Amino acid sequence: MTTPERPVLDPATGRELTRLPDTGADGVEDAVARADAAFRGGWGDTSPGRRGDLLRALGDLLRDDREVLAGLERDNAGKPTARALGEVDFAARVTDWFAAAARHPVGETHPAGPGMRTYTDRVPVGVCAAVAPNNYPLLLAVWKIAAALAYGNTVVVKPAPETPLSLRRFVERAGELLPEGVLGAVYGGADTGRRLCAQPAVGMVSFTGSTAAGRDVARRCADGLKPASLELGGKSPVVVFRDADLDAAARAVVTGFTGNTGQMCVAGTRLVVDRAVHGEFVARVAELAAALRVGRPGDPATDLGPLISRAAVDRTAEAVGEAAAKGARVVLPPGADDVRLDLDGGFFVHPAVVDEAPSDSRAWREELFGPVLSVAAFDTEAEALRLAHDTAYGLSASVWTSDADRVEHLGRNLRAGMVWVNTWGDTDETVSVSGMGASGYGRELGLHAVEGYTRPRAVWVAHRTGR
Repeated sequence: MTTPERPVLDPATGRELTRLPDTGADGVEDAVARADAAFRGGWGDTSPGRRGDLLRALGDLLRDDREVLAGLERDNAGKPTARALGEVDFAARVTDWFAAAARHPVGETHPAGPGMRTYTDRVPVGVCAAVAPNNYPLLLAVWKIAAALAYGNTVVVKPAPETPLSLRRFVERAGELLPEGVLGAVYGGADTGRRLCAQPAVGMVSFTGSTAAGRDVARRCADGLKPASLELGGKSPVVVFRDADLDAAARAVVTGFTGNTGQMCVAGTRLVVDRAVHGEFVARVAELAAALRVGRPGDPATDLGPLISRAAVDRTAEAVGEAAAKGARVVLPPGADDVRLDLDGGFFVHPAVVDEAPSDSRAWREELFGPVLSVAAFDTEAEALRLAHDTAYGLSASVWTSDADRVEHLGRNLRAGMVWVNTWGDTDETVSVSGMGASGYGRELGLHAVEGYTRPRAVWVAHRTGR
């Protein structure tokens, strides 16, 4: 049966770049079978040193292919060129980190008495299914691939249907370095992902995407009694007190809700600000956001590229319009009367500040994946914490204050997998990250990634006596 070809678009123009066929049921089964054969055929027993050498080679591949991969991210994901280049560099650092982590000893020995040695170790799960999102198509896939390979697994990766091009290039080039079947790819939408998760030979699933899709993945993994690592949505608060460095906080707030054109699960899209400085602070944030240039990704002056699709533009505009209808004050750049921006037929929007956002509005409640900041004011620290927690999500949070006691109290009490104090957005390949609540579970990056891609095992060894 012929599989349908899916158009792959340039979000800056809406024009078709190419067409890519979805991987059918037989193709998914075959990709997993090849990965399983590679694992059982020796990859699972490959020495940590050998795996580390190959991961370093993958890092070199990323650096050598940097311009091409960044160009594909620019054209297919709408990323400004400088951002795309930075993400390829980050991906290379991740492979370098896991090349070293592969050699990191894991396990413990336990006292067991005469004639017995007892220890725990960790063994690979086998075939890992890695499902990547459209906001960081290459980078977040490499997070998963590098960790899985480091610990002796094989991988079948599925990029988002909107943004397959950079990852397809990487997998094809990686095939020149890795043994047959160690890294493969399948393509398509949700049906392809469901087939991949359901394959009996898949030992675990690492998924990054929306909370709704993550719940579906979790249900399907539960049917197969296989573990899942789920990095899901967010609606993260940035809490600003009157005693903070307000200039630095304002710059961080703008970066937090407009970075990657707001298409970040960690985006700081809810500003919780001290009422004593509310007016002046919101005005400063709106001024800085208005100064950002929305434009073509290839233009060096561009700060914000397009959203990923026309549907994303409509979703963003509808949420802003609903908040305004409920009484919020919407602040757009001077001269703009709508969040939509008509430019070359692409999927562009202006950054928008939704001041005094109603608590029941989509702008306050939902992950929009667009550059929209919703604002609420507080009078007390307790109210600030309540507003910060007024969400089902728990991916990240940021707090700005010069009060050391408040730093300690909020740092301890904010329910989020990542907490930034007097900073925002810091990420490093050596530090594990995760979410809480509707933002999912499982660890990415750092030493804790070993927990998702291996299984602990207890071993008792009886020593022969009387020799």
